[in-house]
Amino acid sequence: MNPVEEYPFIVQPFEVDFRGKLTFPLLVNKLLNAAGHHADNRGFGMRDINKINRSWVLFKISLDLTRCPKEREEIKVETWIEGLLRTFTQRNFAISDMEGNALGYARTVWAMIDTETRRPVNLMEYGIDQFIHQKDCPVEKGGKIALIDDVEAQESFTIKYSDVDINQHLNSAKYVEHIFDAFTLDEIKRHNLIKRFEIEYVEECRYGEIVYIYKKEVEPHDFIIILKKENGSVACKSRILFSE
Repeated sequence: MNPVEEYPFIVQPFEVDFRGKLTFPLLVNKLLNAAGHHADNRGFGMRDINKINRSWVLFKISLDLTRCPKEREEIKVETWIEGLLRTFTQRNFAISDMEGNALGYARTVWAMIDTETRRPVNLMEYGIDQFIHQKDCPVEKGGKIALIDDVEAQESFTIKYSDVDINQHLNSAKYVEHIFDAFTLDEIKRHNLIKRFEIEYVEECRYGEIVYIYKKEVEPHDFIIILKKENGSVACKSRILFSE
């Protein structure tokens, strides 16, 4: 089976923001959907590994955009596995329009865990190595995102039904949604494009927990957003670099 697979998507009217562009959280969701289909078709997707008490956990996303898809636009997402270590694998993505023009690229890091112990398992046992493929993905790997300790929490939210996944934990794409909700419409209007987005998932958040959002513009157009749990532990760290 080809190690690279392509998935077409049409941007629906209910998926765009006030500018008529695909919302960034839903763009991330389309990448995750492509990853899920790719893994399912090769025998190591959620529907197969859940049967043996295994689950995939996303640790990091680094995404660069040159243009955001528009309403009714048909786009395609390619995905492939670039590397595999004992407990981590790197999956990459290419986003383009139907004429083949690149819209963006992303790198992600994943681990497979035992759902009972919550510990990583040995990925070498699942035949994933046969799908490793070297394909150009011009995205810098994300570095460590600094903590911001000199700002007060901007707002908070309680994790509810619509936030959780099959494990009753905050869904990976929902982290992104809450991060972008920390920006006002005026802040979004002042920036034409999200040039780069990075997120590090640090700790799982469970149904009913309260999460606090901290945001700081560390350089012009460059923001760090931290989500913290009620006990002060970091749930995730993210960075958003807007175009000028």
